[in-house]
Amino acid sequence: MARGDVQLTENIQLLLDTISYASPRKMMSAGSTADALISAMNAEIKSWALDDQQSIVEFESISKKAISIVEFFYYNHPFEVKLTFAYYAWFFFYIDDVATQSSIEKFQHTVLVGGTHPPGPLKHFQSVLGALYTYWDPICANIMVSAAMDFVTATALEGRQDVVCMDVRPAALGWPKYLRAKSGMAPGYSCAAFPRAAHPDITTYLQALPEIDECLSLLNDILSFYKEDLAGETMNYVSVRAKVSGKQPTGVLLEMVEEVGDLHRRVAEILEGNPDAVAAWAALEHGVIAWHFSLSRYKLSDLGFTW
Repeated sequence: MARGDVQLTENIQLLLDTISYASPRKMMSAGSTADALISAMNAEIKSWALDDQQSIVEFESISKKAISIVEFFYYNHPFEVKLTFAYYAWFFFYIDDVATQSSIEKFQHTVLVGGTHPPGPLKHFQSVLGALYTYWDPICANIMVSAAMDFVTATALEGRQDVVCMDVRPAALGWPKYLRAKSGMAPGYSCAAFPRAAHPDITTYLQALPEIDECLSLLNDILSFYKEDLAGETMNYVSVRAKVSGKQPTGVLLEMVEEVGDLHRRVAEILEGNPDAVAAWAALEHGVIAWHFSLSRYKLSDLGFTW
């Protein structure tokens, strides 16, 4: 194992120790609805593929990824809540991996002017966002919609060649975090942990949302870095932060692990006295880590991590 990989492994293990990570495998297995969710989702998204068999296969592959998110992150949620969020997560993968640069650049403008979307999945994204209001407090649903719109913008931004090739100026200290905040959808995932039926009082968790957002973003950045580094990606948060700060990525990762530890403690303090909110946050935090460990996409099994 290369020295950089050893340091990365040590940083990830420190992260697990810092938050007292415990695998959610047993709890997930007891309430798994994955097969039923996949069946329901595929029945719907088949029509989005416009009877193109290649697209159907591709969309069903995305469905499996989206279902894996809800089964890991929100395994205690009721079936209909899981399914509603699974469509939301489906578009995360579709926009990130499949949608054309032109279609995502035009999406929000088309929505705002009441225009007609081209045939295909993005035509259905607006109704998927509207369905969030059925199961989440309107404020939370608004936040989830805003996060999705920011993600569309960030994905379009990252796909622009002039942005990819631009020099990162040392004085642009806010740029890494700004780009990450737009591209991570963390506010959407944070709010999704607290559906209205189980958490009717928004004030029990509202003040924790900024810390939860930041913690989720950092967890994803830390656990995604290995596969991004192998792929030679340079627009990820760790790499951009390293360039701006003049530090090595391994040093930046260690700082991020320490920041996660601080955020973890603050969330616990904010949610103290609200056991349902504490349980929802713990399930999300540990589920996010387990999900990254479980997917070959992130290659963390190469470093010896299993969920």
